[in-house]
Amino acid sequence: MKRYLLVVLLLSCAQCIAQPLETSINQIFSKYNHPGIPGAAVLVIQNGKVIFKKGYGTANLEYDAPITPSTVFDIASVSKQFTGFAISTLIQEGKISPDDDIRKYLPEVPQFSNTITIRHLIHHTSGLRDWPATLHAAGWRWDEAFRFEDILRMVKQQRDLDFQPGARYSYSNTGYNLLAALVARVSGTPFPQWIQEHVFTPLQMNASLVLDDYTKVIPHLASSYDNNDGKEFRKINDALTALGSSSIFTTVEDLSKWVIHLQQQIDGKDPVYLRMLEIDSLNDKQPVTYGYGLSVETENGITNISHGGGWAGFRTVISMYPDQKLAIIVLSNNSDFDPEGNATAIAKLFLKDKLPATPVREDLSKLPTLKGDPELLKKYTGTYKLGDGWYVTFTLEDGHMMVQANGESKFSTDIKSDTVLWVPAYNSSVTFRDITDKAAALRYRGIIAPRITPVTLDSTLLVGYAGIYYSEELETAYKLSVENGKLTAHHMRLGDFEFDPDRVVAARFSSNNGTIDFIKTDSGITGFRLSNGRIKNILFKKQ
Repeated sequence: MKRYLLVVLLLSCAQCIAQPLETSINQIFSKYNHPGIPGAAVLVIQNGKVIFKKGYGTANLEYDAPITPSTVFDIASVSKQFTGFAISTLIQEGKISPDDDIRKYLPEVPQFSNTITIRHLIHHTSGLRDWPATLHAAGWRWDEAFRFEDILRMVKQQRDLDFQPGARYSYSNTGYNLLAALVARVSGTPFPQWIQEHVFTPLQMNASLVLDDYTKVIPHLASSYDNNDGKEFRKINDALTALGSSSIFTTVEDLSKWVIHLQQQIDGKDPVYLRMLEIDSLNDKQPVTYGYGLSVETENGITNISHGGGWAGFRTVISMYPDQKLAIIVLSNNSDFDPEGNATAIAKLFLKDKLPATPVREDLSKLPTLKGDPELLKKYTGTYKLGDGWYVTFTLEDGHMMVQANGESKFSTDIKSDTVLWVPAYNSSVTFRDITDKAAALRYRGIIAPRITPVTLDSTLLVGYAGIYYSEELETAYKLSVENGKLTAHHMRLGDFEFDPDRVVAARFSSNNGTIDFIKTDSGITGFRLSNGRIKNILFKKQ
């Protein structure tokens, strides 16, 4: 009887300890803890043990299936650490070296003017174009299939690097796709099979797989959703087989086995796993805090090993604090979900003031809206540069301040003080600075944007830009024409979209499908170069 009472007391104490943690995590995820809302699966590991796991929200809205710790998610770029493990293992076995030219194993990669090494692929310093933006520029729509074979063909077609290898850090999914191809070539085993044999089977991650066929039926799989219109959730297609960079499907329960194992091997000084944490530096010695599929950062004496992911409506993260023996895994099927922010909120329950404070965006929406002085507001009108190719223009129309970023619609603002406007569409404030005859700059979400004098475009010159432009690299054409005073692009698969003139650089135009810089010679316009995020200067020749 005494032994029975002792067990009951111990269980009661455990529940007393666990209850506040569950209550706190429930509060963090309260927004998603309702039926009919895509949500998340959450798992917390401390001292090598799972101390919390729970599902919030709905895995499939059509069948009202709830999310549980056994729900399967596409973990997107969180997959990269498994590729990093594979590469580190091959290095340890002496089969490859980080400084090997990748063409030693993948001779089909073009011979560029500079050598790309395995190290460049690992740390995202290769200069290879990132496949999502590249294939989209070639005509792939976001709601259709992207296959591993498409990515490899794209690499074979690349004409120039975005930059000299080692000169810059630019996150490239393509690099990790090539690492997966390299693993298969060197080991003689298909990449999905290699991961299965070296990770999933030994760790009994029985619900996990590397997807090489997007038509495969996956039991207990969550669907992914988007709510961008703010009215109703819509399914997002997830037809992707990007081996190496993404396309691992698993659960928080399975991932906990990997994370516990990873912590144990780090503590045991296993060289394969320690190598995964090695960061690198650029040619100019600037540090790159990205290891083998893992971001490794230390702040306030706290080391965080992590990686997030996002594809379709899936948002995912594994966040580890190895010195504190703490790890958080969060997998979501809601495109609006903030995995890193929510994981950090959980970590603060344990580490409290040891973690840096999370910046809080000031919400001025509930402050009274004032009537502005027209003479003062005129000082704020004009164009400001937020970033490269990113400008915002303020105009005074019928007593109301309006704002428009390039490539976007025009939105109204609310006046909150003599220097501060609230932009409901941006859910953010704008503060004007250094005001004399005109405001010299503004502050927006931490960005100090100087006032600039826009380039005046002679609309009659637009006709000279019209024509058909073809890219041999992408094997696609854009037809440019002038419609209603606007430079309009037509693409067979992407449809019609407008290019707005750059505010500063002449012969540069921007759209939601990238920025183009026209090439001028004595004989006229001969082509343009297209850039878009992680892709730079793809050549299109005028036909």
